[in-house]
Amino acid sequence: MQFLSIASAWFAAALPAIAAMYLLKRTYENKIISSHLLWKRVLQEQEANRPWQKLRSRWLLLLQLLIAIILVLALMEPVLTRPAAPSGHAVLLIDRSASMASILSSANQASSPEPATRLELAIEEAEHWIDLQTSSRPITLVATGAQPEVLANRKTNKEEIIRQLRDIVPFYGKSDQAAALSLADSLLLDDPSGEIVVYTDGRWPDALEANKLKLQASAELNVLDGSEPSHNLSIAYFGIKSSVSSNGKGSGVVTLRNDGGQEISLKLVVYAVTASGERILAAEPLVSIPAEEWESVELSELPEALYYKAQIKQSDDIYLADNTAYQFPAIPRKKQALLITDGNLFLEKALQLAGVQTVKISPDSPAPTDEQANKIDWIVLDGMNERLAADQEWSKLLDSKPVWMIDHPEQADKNAAVPANNRVVTKEHVVTSYLSFADTHIGRLAQPPATDLAWGEPVLSYGGIPAIYAGTYDGKPRLRFTFNFQDTDLPLRPEFPVLIVQAAEWMSGGLQLELGSAIAGQQVDLSLHSDTVKAEWNTVELAASGTSAGQQKSDELEIDAAGLYPAPSIPGLYRLIEKNKENAVVSDRLLAVTTDQAELMNLASSEEKLQLVSDQAAALSDATEAASPDQLSIRKQQLSLQLYAALLLLLVLAAEWEVYRRGISS
Repeated sequence: MQFLSIASAWFAAALPAIAAMYLLKRTYENKIISSHLLWKRVLQEQEANRPWQKLRSRWLLLLQLLIAIILVLALMEPVLTRPAAPSGHAVLLIDRSASMASILSSANQASSPEPATRLELAIEEAEHWIDLQTSSRPITLVATGAQPEVLANRKTNKEEIIRQLRDIVPFYGKSDQAAALSLADSLLLDDPSGEIVVYTDGRWPDALEANKLKLQASAELNVLDGSEPSHNLSIAYFGIKSSVSSNGKGSGVVTLRNDGGQEISLKLVVYAVTASGERILAAEPLVSIPAEEWESVELSELPEALYYKAQIKQSDDIYLADNTAYQFPAIPRKKQALLITDGNLFLEKALQLAGVQTVKISPDSPAPTDEQANKIDWIVLDGMNERLAADQEWSKLLDSKPVWMIDHPEQADKNAAVPANNRVVTKEHVVTSYLSFADTHIGRLAQPPATDLAWGEPVLSYGGIPAIYAGTYDGKPRLRFTFNFQDTDLPLRPEFPVLIVQAAEWMSGGLQLELGSAIAGQQVDLSLHSDTVKAEWNTVELAASGTSAGQQKSDELEIDAAGLYPAPSIPGLYRLIEKNKENAVVSDRLLAVTTDQAELMNLASSEEKLQLVSDQAAALSDATEAASPDQLSIRKQQLSLQLYAALLLLLVLAAEWEVYRRGISS
């Protein structure tokens, strides 16, 4: 307790004055007299009067002294100072940048059986801070990222805020922490009593920019283990060379970085993953990296694969998301097509120019074995053959693969027709793009029954008769040319190779070049298939765990006319699945997502220290000596006791009146 008006203590001089009144009070002795005639004489006898006497305990004296003491204390303005229970709007800013995903040292997590990250520690401490707040205090929860995200806005329900807090996951892309801090400050412009509470490790690449911000609200900075030295190992680069040796083997290079203070020997494993999902151990070198140095490893004899994976095998690394990297062959694998034909030289050569490896067999040959069929990507059926459709093995194979059918209409065929003119009508499609078929002659076209063409629609008509059908059957691409190349002059024209290339592209499910790599959360320019109406990311593998995610589906992409889409926010390998309006897959490509390199460099060292000073705090520091006690203690709350003193005074006055009324003053 303290007093705001110490000068009022001079009123305590009234206490001895009250006591003196009782000291000087005349007191008379009781006398037994024989007659009242002598009463007047007794009153005049001064020697019987004792003006100075011993101060005896009297009720009225005690009550009056108590009243005087209460009055003096009330005039001195007594107050109780206690920690303030802030009720203003609070903005809780959680740093979820890549460095917050680093694992704490064992010294800092002795109570936890499992390694804990800085983000987990920040969430734990933020929960404790929320529990200490009043139930009516509005709290806004903001998380950093490529753009700051408001997760809860002016909420008073603590359980709801904590639930949102626990759902925060690391963001491995480039974070804009300064923007998040500026947003938090702007949310408090209408509340002078508000405050910003920041939980971070202090490793901000834009710390210099953040320190220059003139914050209007007061800011509390909670740095989580920001001074701990880094011991991070990472794959800085993983590349596959375009040259391929004579035996079909490839080569590559992996660059490793050691941010620790001592030399480390580690095992690097490289896998080659085939299209069928088989994981082949391609290399397993032991690498020694000096302290704070880089080391490159040459890889050779890499087998053909859909993609390659390099991974550091080290248990004491503080940051795991950069221990795994993915890369794709510089030269994509050639598609293999089964060409069933009696002989079509133009078609064979055009397929080779399109980069398609063909396996040519006669229609009279038996169906390939399961092992042979697994290597086949699609089938070209040059000439519809009734025997193949009737054969059980061939029918099973044709139903399991994409099929490109080429009709050979005969002159005697009643379902064949001769076009009346050479007018060409095309529909926008991958197969017919950039083609006009001008002056092309087609002698005869087949007219299959509609029941055989329910899977597709005509994308090119010649003389009013459909010439090319395209679509999907059981989710697999399918084509049908209703004319024989030998009944047309198309193979002699420059458009023929273009037609075969685009047809092969369609049969392969679109352009099958993989998407390469991107930084987590980065905008990626994607060229989607023309028939795509829905696209989504499927998680193949997460880099932090290194285990398969079982095709866990991510958020569906919203089709954008500009072609810019955000990459997934967690490092790993993802598959972009594109589907048409029939919900059939029209394209399937891989994307490797990595951590932002700027965040990794910042994990090693941070020269610029984060220091948040608000205008309110700066003004308070400049005026410390001249400020009154209530201004100096912005974290304290003063409770006045004058009201309680007044109530006590009324009670004492009531007691004094009762003493006087009963005549028990002594």
